[in-house]
Amino acid sequence: MASNSYEMKKRFTEPSAADAEQNSHNALSSSNSSSRDARTLAQLGKKQQLKRSFGFLSMLGFSTTLMATWEPLAALLQGGLINGGPVCLIYGFIFCFLGTLATCASLAEMASMAPTSGGQYHWTAQLAPARASIPTSWLTGWISVMAWIAATASPAFLGGTLVQGLFVLNYPDYVYERWHGTLLYTAIILISVCVNVFAIRILPHLESLILIMHIGLWFILLIPLVCLAPQHSAAWVFTDFENLGGWSSNGVAWSIGLLTTAFPFTSYDGACHMSEEIEQADVIVPRCMITSIVLNGSLGFGFLIALLFSLGDMEAVLKSPTGYPIIEIFYRATNSRTATTVMISGLVASAVFSTLGLLASASRTTWAFARDNGLPYSKYFAYVSSKRAIPVRAIMLTTITLILLGLINIGSTTAFYAIVGLATVALYATYLIPIVLLVMRRFSNDVIPFGPWKMGRYGLHVNLFSIAYTVYTSLFLFFPPYRPIDATNMNYSSVVFGGVLLISAICWLIYGRKKYIGPIKEVTQTE
Repeated sequence: MASNSYEMKKRFTEPSAADAEQNSHNALSSSNSSSRDARTLAQLGKKQQLKRSFGFLSMLGFSTTLMATWEPLAALLQGGLINGGPVCLIYGFIFCFLGTLATCASLAEMASMAPTSGGQYHWTAQLAPARASIPTSWLTGWISVMAWIAATASPAFLGGTLVQGLFVLNYPDYVYERWHGTLLYTAIILISVCVNVFAIRILPHLESLILIMHIGLWFILLIPLVCLAPQHSAAWVFTDFENLGGWSSNGVAWSIGLLTTAFPFTSYDGACHMSEEIEQADVIVPRCMITSIVLNGSLGFGFLIALLFSLGDMEAVLKSPTGYPIIEIFYRATNSRTATTVMISGLVASAVFSTLGLLASASRTTWAFARDNGLPYSKYFAYVSSKRAIPVRAIMLTTITLILLGLINIGSTTAFYAIVGLATVALYATYLIPIVLLVMRRFSNDVIPFGPWKMGRYGLHVNLFSIAYTVYTSLFLFFPPYRPIDATNMNYSSVVFGGVLLISAICWLIYGRKKYIGPIKEVTQTE
C-alpha cells in the first residue's frame, strides 16, 4: 500500500521536461516518456534523483556549444600552422572529423544501451570480462573525472587569455602578467558555477539560445573576414605545407599538427553525462551527439577555409604580440582595434558559454563516480540537493579543483598547459577503452544488449576505424611542438597522464579494492 502511494505521488509530482521545452508535447506523451526513462534507469540499477528538463533542442544546444568546434579552432590556429601548415589544417580537419564521427557513433550505441551519467566507466563495467570489470571500470572512472576537469579548464583559460590579448592590442603599455590571466580564468569559472547552481532551471532554455548565437556568430565573423581581408590563392590554401617545428620528417610534423584539429572535436560525450536529466535519453543522447558533430564539423570546416584564405602574412600572424594569431588576422582584415575587439569578444563569450556546459558535465561525471564509491568521501559528494535536484557538492568539488588548477598558472604557464593538455589525451583514453571492449564482445559473438539506437551490421567496421584513429592520434598528442626540445617547449602531457594513472593506482590500493564494486545497484527492476 505504501509502495502504491509512493508511486502515485511520484507520478503526480515528477516535473515534465516537455512543459519546460516543447509546448507541442501533450501531458500523456510526457507521462509515457517519464515512465520509460524511469524503467530504463531502474534496469541499470539507478534511482532517478535529477530532474529531466532537457529535450532534443536544448541538449543539441548544450552538446554543440560545449564543443564549440570552430571557435577554439580559430583561437588555436598556430599549432597547425607551425606543423603542417594549411595542408595539415585542411586535410587533418577532414581526418579528425571522420575519426571523431566514427568514435562518436560507437559511443552513441553505448549511450543508448546504458544512458547514465557515469558514461564510459559504467559501459566499461558492463562490457569488460568479469575478472577485469571492476579494476578497468575504476581506471576509466578516474581518467574520466580528471579529463573532464581538464576539459573544463581549457575554454576558461582560453577566454581569459584572449581578453589579455585584447589588452595588448588596445593598450601598448600593458604588461602581460600571468596572474591577470588567472583572475580572468577564475571569473569565468565563477560565472559558470553560478549559472549551474542558481540558474539551473533556465539552463535548457539558455542552451537553446546559445545554439542560435553559436551559429549566428559564425556568420557575423565570417562575412567581414572574407570581404575585408586580402585573400590567398586556392593553391596556397589547399597545397602549402609548412614544417616550422624543426622535425626531420614531414609526416611527423603533419601528425603533430593534428592536435589543432583534434582538440576542438572532444567533449562530445558531454550529453552522455547529462543522460539522467534528458527525456528519452536512450534516443535523444545519441541523436544529439551525432548531430552536434555534423553541425560543428560543417561550421568548423567552413570557418577554417575562410581563415586560411584571409590569413595574410603568416610569419607576422605567428609573431603577433597578442599571443593569438586570430587577433592579428582580424586586426589586419578590419584595420580597426574596435572592430577586432568586438569580434574577439564573440569568441570570449563562446568560451564562457562552453564552460557552462563543460562544468555541468564534469560535475555529473564526478557525482556519478562518487555515487558508485569511486572517490574518497564518496557518500558526501554523491549528495543531491532536494531543492534544486542537482549534485551541488560535486559541482563545488569540481569548481574548487578548477580554481586550484588556475593558481598553477601563476607559477608556471607551462605546467598549467600540461594539465590542460591532459584533456584531449585522457578523453581519448576514455573513448578507446569501452570501444575496444565492445569490439571484443562483437568478435566473441556475445549477446550485447543494444538500445534503440544502433548501427547494425556497420557497427564493427565503424568501431575498428574509431580504434585506429584514436590510437594513431593519441600517440602524437604526447609529442612536443618544436625541436630541439627544452624545458619551455616540452610537452608534459605524458607526465601528467602518467601521474593520473599513478594516483588512480594508489587510490585503488588504499581504498578502491575494498570499497569499489563497479556501478552500484540502488534499486531493482521490480521496485
